[in-house]
Amino acid sequence: MPKARKIKSDSPVQINCVWGHLCSLSSIDQERNNISLFNLIDQLNLPLDFFKERERQKAKIGLFPVSYEIVLLFRKIVNIDTSHELAVDVKIKLVDPSGEVLQETLSPIKFAPGIKRFRARIRSNAVAVTTTGDYVYRVEVKEPLAEDFMQVLNIPFEIVSVG
Repeated sequence: MPKARKIKSDSPVQINCVWGHLCSLSSIDQERNNISLFNLIDQLNLPLDFFKERERQKAKIGLFPVSYEIVLLFRKIVNIDTSHELAVDVKIKLVDPSGEVLQETLSPIKFAPGIKRFRARIRSNAVAVTTTGDYVYRVEVKEPLAEDFMQVLNIPFEIVSVG
């Protein structure tokens, strides 16, 4: 359950995370301002040998080479003045089935003046793995006057052993 957002009393919530997906590739059409997502990912099939080798090496976390992207759409709340730049911090955490955070990425994003939507693409060439099961990318945002990060989205996916 997301925790309550702690914001100073004179500051309204300024952005909303509309959606987020894992995919193998994405493309943004600059002319039409549309985005295309290719091969949405909700399950990664990893070879059984990967898990056996990780156990043999007694490694708690294994890195499996696979290219993918995390694509997020943020939107300014409709009644917020769009004539000024808005900068927020976004934290993306990879959480394994036991609830352990395996990776954490912090990225500042800026809404340029006049912009209501911001698309973020985070590319990766490997996924951190501890076991098979349900994983989640947890997206958290810290707005300018907020005291801490607030969870705004979960992107679930499953890791399955095959072979």
